[in-house]
Amino acid sequence: MIGILGGTFDPIHNGHLHVATQVLVRLQPERVQLMPCAAPVHRAEPTVDASHRRAMIELAIAGRAGLELNPLELERGGLSFSVDSLRRLRREIKGSLLFIMGSDAFNGFADWESPGEILTLAHLVVCHRPGQPPDPEVCMANRITEPERLRDRDAGFVLLLEIEPNYCSSSAVRAELARGEVPRDCLPAAVAGYIEQHRLYRNSSD
Repeated sequence: MIGILGGTFDPIHNGHLHVATQVLVRLQPERVQLMPCAAPVHRAEPTVDASHRRAMIELAIAGRAGLELNPLELERGGLSFSVDSLRRLRREIKGSLLFIMGSDAFNGFADWESPGEILTLAHLVVCHRPGQPPDPEVCMANRITEPERLRDRDAGFVLLLEIEPNYCSSSAVRAELARGEVPRDCLPAAVAGYIEQHRLYRNSSD
């Protein structure tokens, strides 16, 4: 059983690591892969380029057992449709795939590219985000409440996973960095150092 956590990771922060670690502890997959997108479909272009985002992920997960980088979407380039990535992963990975998302993304799942096919390729693990409860109507027929059932088959279930709240967000982190502040409570030390070294996310007038 492998977990996949996608996103822009612009930048990666402790909220991302919190979700990945909670999934590791609670569901016990072999590993959780962080898969940064090249160009997101449902949100604005990343603020910094792929090489910086990749480097920051590598720094953030260094020495963290069970976490690894999956550069599939960065190497493919172009718009990062999750269904395309899951098709590729399904050819390479046997057993259960856990596609991890926040409740905000899940609530818009019906508008994704080929949502029905996604559920034939992976299970969805939906982690609650503060103030954004999952829509009770989305994927009702696929929902389960027992995590152990994720191992019963390779794809098709939706598990709502209650995790401890974490209030770090990429937009808030970027806003602080743009003001010349470094939110060290939300950034791994190595990532904060990298951002300062490369002067990322600063206003163009700085």
